[in-house]
Amino acid sequence: MSEKVVKKHIDRLCADKAWVKTFMSKLKKNQRGCWEWQGGLDPDGYGRFHVKKHHETGTGRNFFAHRMSYFIHCQEYITPNELILHQCNNRLCCNPDHFHIGSHKDNMDDLSASGNVAGEKNPRSILNEDEVWDILNLYYIGDEESYSPYSITMIVKEYSELDIKKGTISDIVYGRTWTKIYDEFFEGK
Repeated sequence: MSEKVVKKHIDRLCADKAWVKTFMSKLKKNQRGCWEWQGGLDPDGYGRFHVKKHHETGTGRNFFAHRMSYFIHCQEYITPNELILHQCNNRLCCNPDHFHIGSHKDNMDDLSASGNVAGEKNPRSILNEDEVWDILNLYYIGDEESYSPYSITMIVKEYSELDIKKGTISDIVYGRTWTKIYDEFFEGK
């Protein structure tokens, strides 16, 4: 899909006062000044919606709510390679005063600096720090009775009620995720 075609669709939507009013009705201001999206979300927790109105073929297009808010309020198109970085660290926020534009690297640096993506602070995390410590202990030391280390498959079975996958356990025991806990675990060894 041509970027020019997408931009024209956005321009038509932003010029439609009734559509903009409907979009704005889906935002709710919180105490921190964030305009939180009240509609549908993508799997990562960002506001996402589908618009058929003003689409060139009538089939519609998906948009992120925070990007559309930027287009509406800043009256400036940003390319798909330009990212909106939420300075409030709120994925639902659509307040352009809380945004700045950056690259993927800028976004990763922001996320890392905020500490909001690691461990229990990650909204998609199923485990907590105590459970990660237990997993590391089971894998490298074993349980308190036998002191015989568990395999990854055995740990998956141990945590079956949480529906943890082998890849998740593997990432933990090899230090690819939960690196802070992994490093602390081996500092004491």
